[in-house]
Amino acid sequence: MTFPTSRLEEPTLTRTALATPLNQARSLVVPGPLRRAAEIIGDLFAAVGVILCIPFVILAIGIPIALCVRLLLWIGGLL
Repeated sequence: MTFPTSRLEEPTLTRTALATPLNQARSLVVPGPLRRAAEIIGDLFAAVGVILCIPFVILAIGIPIALCVRLLLWIGGLL
């Protein structure tokens, strides 16, 4: 009787390793004079997106802090 652990054979892999390289973003496919305008518009969209997210980040951080302070004041009877 032989056990699988007593053999000296190489184990076979049931799954191949993932060989997906990291692909960098391609450059814009826009003809000459419009290329710079497309880059500027893309940068403006990114800046507007960041600016519009700032109030939500402030609310996401500030509301829990304000609620905890209010809870502590309520527990302490100072409110």
